[in-house]
Amino acid sequence: MKNLPSIIAAILLVAVLLLYMCSYQVRSTEVAIIKTFGEADETPIRVSEDDDSFFAGLRFKWPWPIQSVVKYDIRIRLLVDRVEETPTQDSKPIILTTFTGWTIFDPYKFHRQYQTVGAGEEALRNRIRTHKKAVVGRHDFSDFVSTKEEDRKLDEIEQEMKAAVASEARDEFGIEVRMFGIKQLNLPKSVTEAVFETMKTTEENKAKNYRTEGKAEAERIVAKASAAQQRIAAVAQRKVAEIQSQALAEVGIIYKQFEKHQELAIFLDELQALEEIVQNRTDIFMDGSFSPANLFNPDTRIRRPDEDLQLPKVAAQPE
Repeated sequence: MKNLPSIIAAILLVAVLLLYMCSYQVRSTEVAIIKTFGEADETPIRVSEDDDSFFAGLRFKWPWPIQSVVKYDIRIRLLVDRVEETPTQDSKPIILTTFTGWTIFDPYKFHRQYQTVGAGEEALRNRIRTHKKAVVGRHDFSDFVSTKEEDRKLDEIEQEMKAAVASEARDEFGIEVRMFGIKQLNLPKSVTEAVFETMKTTEENKAKNYRTEGKAEAERIVAKASAAQQRIAAVAQRKVAEIQSQALAEVGIIYKQFEKHQELAIFLDELQALEEIVQNRTDIFMDGSFSPANLFNPDTRIRRPDEDLQLPKVAAQPE
């Protein structure tokens, strides 16, 4: 009876070992395949994320070497390809780096191709590199780098690469590509200098064209303004000629009246001459008997005739 605890412990240990050898557990983030005598079963074993029971994912199998279990993590893995130069269709090198979010979709197919996840990831990296070079080689440099937004086609290039990589990875490797994109786009130093020089020349040509167009537009505006000025001047000249003609006609009528009243004409001429003389503050010494100083002498100036002088009224002309 002294050995009873040891026997019970031994039995429990054997039971635990047998349970360990005949059972396995699959988490909701894993997928498993059963191998019987080294041959993998095509039906994968998955656990629903909604199963939160204590024995969720617990399965039983025959002990090794009859059966064994291979489990894969099905969470998304991130793969960034190597940095290297890739030539475009017009033979200009660019440095394009991509990222890929992938997961094992078909564990049976993946296990038949690769014994480890690292080997599968390396194979996927090589396929990405191959398709990346193929897609870049079908596009010109301006599809990647251009001053015009409509020329850049990075989104289309990403979709081309993703479609090529995802189709092959799913069919051949059992891998599903969940995410794919261009992480970084760089240019070699020599290409950068050439691109900047080309952009500089292009912008200088644009500026030259803008200056030429501006000069032509300025000349057009000046010519238009000059033509308008000439038209306005011609209209003004015609208006001035009409006014002068009207004034001469009125003056002719007045002169005819002055012929009848010569004394008034002489008086007005003397008065105008006097106004021109005294426009500025000036001291003038003149003989009062001579015109127009005689206007200040009541005895010598021409007297107004007894009859009232009436100038003819001239109708106002419309402007």
